[in-house]
Amino acid sequence: MTGDRDARIAIAQAIAEAENRVNQLRDRVTRLTGEGSDASQAQETLRTVSCSLGNLYIQQSIVRQLALHTRTAQAD
Repeated sequence: MTGDRDARIAIAQAIAEAENRVNQLRDRVTRLTGEGSDASQAQETLRTVSCSLGNLYIQQSIVRQLALHTRTAQAD
């Protein structure tokens, strides 16, 4: 059970970090675009980090479902 908890905590931390990175990149893209600079590299990085964030959300959901299934199976 501790491993499940540790996995959930690790995923939650990774999600928080990725969300912060996404916000930073959005701000950077907005700033660069406003300055008339090329924001293509920041936009590409934003797409990549956003995709990774989506994958983390999926992973979190799977781990939660497995934990719920495990608890339900133990209760039976």
